[in-house]
Amino acid sequence: MAKISQTHERFLMWISVGLITVIAFETLAVNTAMPTVVKSLDGQNLYALAMGVVMATQLMTTALAGPWSDHKSPQTCLYTGVVLFATGLVMCTAAQDMTFFVCGRAIQGLGGGLCVVPLYTLVGSSVRSSRQPAFFAAFAAAWVLPSLVGPAISGFIVEHASWRIVFGIVPVVLLLAAPSLVSITRKIPHEASPADGSRIRLTIGCAIAAGIGAAALQVISGSQPESFGPTVYVAIAMLAVWTFAFARPLLPPGTSVARRGLPATVLLRGIINGTFIGVETFLPLLLQDIHGWRPFQAGLVLTVGSVTWALGSAVQGRLSGPVWRARIPMIGTALQTIGIALTIAGAFSEVSGLVILSAWTISGLGIGLNYPAMTVHGLAMSAPTNHGRTSSSLQIADTLGASLAVAAAGITYAVILPAQSPAFAAAIGLMALLIFSGFLMSGRTQPVAGTKEAARLEASFAEE
Repeated sequence: MAKISQTHERFLMWISVGLITVIAFETLAVNTAMPTVVKSLDGQNLYALAMGVVMATQLMTTALAGPWSDHKSPQTCLYTGVVLFATGLVMCTAAQDMTFFVCGRAIQGLGGGLCVVPLYTLVGSSVRSSRQPAFFAAFAAAWVLPSLVGPAISGFIVEHASWRIVFGIVPVVLLLAAPSLVSITRKIPHEASPADGSRIRLTIGCAIAAGIGAAALQVISGSQPESFGPTVYVAIAMLAVWTFAFARPLLPPGTSVARRGLPATVLLRGIINGTFIGVETFLPLLLQDIHGWRPFQAGLVLTVGSVTWALGSAVQGRLSGPVWRARIPMIGTALQTIGIALTIAGAFSEVSGLVILSAWTISGLGIGLNYPAMTVHGLAMSAPTNHGRTSSSLQIADTLGASLAVAAAGITYAVILPAQSPAFAAAIGLMALLIFSGFLMSGRTQPVAGTKEAARLEASFAEE
């Protein structure tokens, strides 16, 4: 497919960065506000569910977004996602009980799953390969401003006004920005590939089933400590097997065994994103309950992580050549492993909460190096007609990894309660073990020499 002009590239970058900025603001603001929300709606035991159900439902539509973008158009997929995302936030704003609030979060996730994949598809199919690292670095940098002001604004609003305002801001912004979003993206051409109806039906069915399994695990994470017994543990094991079994067809063959090339790349994305979100989800609650920080202060940890994430992304965007690009996965995963391991100490009141800020600085830098680099790497190894499928696989790995990590951390936390510090330490410790496994397999992201994946990767470097 012919690439778009530099002018259209700029327009695409502006609108994409703007949309991601809005989504980023909402994500960071919600994380800061959630401890107050669950207390206000008397749903403290549903904290992990309220945080994680978004990822479970996002898994369902992320799988649909790939074939939708490839065989129909990424534009209509994007527009539908924005509408559902805003609808879910409106429901959260109006919620009078925790059940309705969780339903709104679920719809928000359905919309979120349809927003990012089409942006990746538009970039992968219409932007020159040499410019794509800068695009994905800009996508990550779009989190900088929200990370600087989002938690602070959210904390201030929660302390001095109402948490409902935090959820009601973004739908208003999206409504005002909708005309520009449509007018810019509809001008970008897209070459639809032939549709395989049976494959699409399989994809949708597996995505829904995997999402249900992940959501069920999220529900279990909201159980009271005394509820955990042999039957519950058997249910957890069965649901985990169910989720992985139905997620397997949605990912490249060989993902579960970290086969070299695209499968290992997709798996690593799931691990780094899942463990980062799995820890970060609990940090505002940890800082408020263990260290006595106010919502405004606790939001600083999200700011620190997001800023260093953006810094790492900017650094990887400037690294070129096969040698440096091949080193990024191991370096980034090593830094993230160190950061998460150090965070464990902050679970105890005897240790200053500032240790968590320092540790999350390191972890943010590590995932910042890795996350956009894995996107570029995965798209470079894929044929242009499969960019939507690859983008969908990367996003499925993100949402599956995050959903299961939050559920696993939430279940671990719930089992050990009411001993809060040990509960936090155990949940974060589990994430540390998972990210260490990612470090051990990070070298497998490089394809086998002589394969089509390796040839496409070499051709992408030649374009630079």
